Amino acid sequence: MITSEQVLAADVAVVGERIAAVGRGLTGARVLDATGLYVLPGAIDGHVHFDDPTFPPFAIATADTFATGTVAAACGGVTSVVDFAQPGVGQPLVGELERRRTDADGAVVDYGLHLNIRDPDPERIDEIGGIVERGVPSFKLYMSYDGYRIPDRAIFRAMREIARQGGLAIVHAENDDVIDELTARLATEGKTGPEWLATACPPEAEAEAVRRAAMFAHVAGARLLVFHLSCAEAVDEVAAARRRGVSIAGEATPHGLVIDQAELRSGDLRAQSLAVRPPIREEPHRRALWRGLASGDVDIVSSDHCPRLPMEDVHPAGVSGVEVRLGLVHTFGVRRGLIDLRRWVDACCTRPATIFGLAAKGRLSPGCDADVVLFDPERRITLSPETLHSAIPFSSYQGIDLHGWPVTTISRGEVIVEDGAFVGEAGRGRFLERTY
Repeated sequence: MITSEQVLAADVAVVGERIAAVGRGLTGARVLDATGLYVLPGAIDGHVHFDDPTFPPFAIATADTFATGTVAAACGGVTSVVDFAQPGVGQPLVGELERRRTDADGAVVDYGLHLNIRDPDPERIDEIGGIVERGVPSFKLYMSYDGYRIPDRAIFRAMREIARQGGLAIVHAENDDVIDELTARLATEGKTGPEWLATACPPEAEAEAVRRAAMFAHVAGARLLVFHLSCAEAVDEVAAARRRGVSIAGEATPHGLVIDQAELRSGDLRAQSLAVRPPIREEPHRRALWRGLASGDVDIVSSDHCPRLPMEDVHPAGVSGVEVRLGLVHTFGVRRGLIDLRRWVDACCTRPATIFGLAAKGRLSPGCDADVVLFDPERRITLSPETLHSAIPFSSYQGIDLHGWPVTTISRGEVIVEDGAFVGEAGRGRFLERTY
């Protein structure tokens, strides 16, 4: 059994939907033999995009619905996900939140929602309390993307109200003005396409936005999570803000940790799909992310799963990562000695439960939900559309060989993946009302 605190040989007893006991010599009506396997708490992915045509920069639905995306999640050892409700400008927040919940009717694992604030109108910000009352205490604020980005004044105003309501502010941190100017200049030189994205989005533009967001949160008294850190400078800004007393956490993604920037130079459809922001960067930045993950300066790993269907000779950006996150971090982090087993579980299971307000998740403790994963550290798998379960007809991690893979997933006491095959019932996932 592996937790964020210890590695030990023990049995986990489940009664109904909860963990009843952890100890030695426990027996039950059904026994799953985990000899040679790691027993982990169910992983939590707090950053996914299922079935969403509104997400920037393309009005194209993601390939995965809640039904297909959560099957992929379950097969990857993920027992809880958090997606997004994204009310448009002028649209009341509660109405879109309730509508978005209907999109998740087919979910097979438990799910929560963040709410994106896209409208700077003070009237929208005044509605934050009503969203918190409905079990959605986390709010994403964009510092980039037309149609999503709101002015700094509105970000600060929203953070003050989020703090007053005891919630969590989340930012996509990039300086869009700098990026737009650099993108335009590169275009005049004929430098367009995925291979130029990192040049147009320099580390300094990300780090500046992280610093600015941290200042807003500190003055507002808000907790802050910075999504998808991609560079050494941004990790340093999170660490420095924490030393100054800011309540701040940082997230890395598997593609930021694993994929090399050279993959964007091919010009093919997969390269286009990897042209995400903040961009995939060169090896020194990946090393900095791993160091941050080991030290705790980077708190969690989330997938940012957002694969989009190809269109003729164009493939919109979006990575398909919800199923592979646990295995990737094990292979490239644990097996290479960059992080230990406890930090792996902490970053993928336990710390996300704390950050996203899921008190009954992410731990193998009596009274917690019986979300348990049996992980075979010797199972080998080559990632491809044939070995994975997303509805997208490609894998962002195509051809990568993993050493270690989840084989059994238990959600609230029910085996839903057995020997790698999904065996659960459609629509069994529950909405998670979260609180801090």
